[in-house]
Amino acid sequence: MAFLLMPTDEDRDALQSTLDAYRQAMAILDGTKGANLVALHEEAYEEIRARTGLPSRMATLALRDHSRHSAGDEIVDIPLDSKLFAVKGPDSISLATVKGRVVVPYTVDGYRDGWDDFAEARLSFSGSAISVQVAVQARITPKKESMMSNEGILARLGRVIAGVVNNAVDVAEGANTTAVAQQAVREIEKIAEEARAALGVAVAAGHRLKAKAKDLDDEIKDLDEKIRTGLEKGRDDLARAATGVQIDLEAQLTAITKAIAENAGETADAEATLRSIASARADAVKRLDDARKAEQAAAAAGTPASPSQRNDQRLAAALSAVERVTGVPAKPTTGAAEVEELGRIQRDDAIEARLRAFKEGQR
Repeated sequence: MAFLLMPTDEDRDALQSTLDAYRQAMAILDGTKGANLVALHEEAYEEIRARTGLPSRMATLALRDHSRHSAGDEIVDIPLDSKLFAVKGPDSISLATVKGRVVVPYTVDGYRDGWDDFAEARLSFSGSAISVQVAVQARITPKKESMMSNEGILARLGRVIAGVVNNAVDVAEGANTTAVAQQAVREIEKIAEEARAALGVAVAAGHRLKAKAKDLDDEIKDLDEKIRTGLEKGRDDLARAATGVQIDLEAQLTAITKAIAENAGETADAEATLRSIASARADAVKRLDDARKAEQAAAAAGTPASPSQRNDQRLAAALSAVERVTGVPAKPTTGAAEVEELGRIQRDDAIEARLRAFKEGQR
């Protein structure tokens, strides 16, 4: 994939200086007799760093890149890795240079066939044009899923609920039900944390997307005026260039608008998941409260507790202990009262809507 850079004069000077330093490094390597990377490193690395001022990783890549060139070849590109460049968004890229890191605007210049280079990317110079060629596949690496999807969270929640409140506890007299209960409560809280994290990520991403969309929209509107001015002054060449930039920005805005719509769906799913978790926990606590009352009534009547009642009591005690020690409430500590009130209002509205549906014969 090719990114065509649009550097300022200052950034262009920094990039050109980096190319000059890299050419000097390759000239130094031309004069070495190292037969492998280890020998080259021992013979030339420190000299390259001292004489050229190249970033350390760029100097290291030069050792490997030297084998691709013959002595006297014109050097027109520089190998890069993920520490030397980073795509900052849909319109800018960060690059390491001999004068420090620079952030340069770019436009996408399409895709190229294949990539047989050892480097993840190359900074290329062709006349006055400067571009970054990126190996798309080299940047894609399998990653373990760090956060469960909402569907996965709900499935886990269902299994935990079943384990806590089903009738199987009646036959668990010989098991350590306190430990089972503690683990169940920890699992519910862990699920809640994952759901809150998913919501936080979705909300943060939504803010970033909307901010970027606003910036692009402002730039597009600003270019309208510049294009009109160029045409009025008879500078069709400048107006044409500005129009090209505007078209690129509009394409980026279209992509971001789609991402915003997808993000809204992700946020709604995460909020629904949190409501499901809160409702499930409230139901479990209610069941355990009923179990406590049943146990107390049985003790007052002198009736020996059944295995089910004894297990329910242990489950209730475990939940209470975990609540005291960890503060288990399935909601964030910041704004907890407000979130709880909103949840209550939302539940009341759902109840009223359901009742209206019954009355109107829709259920």
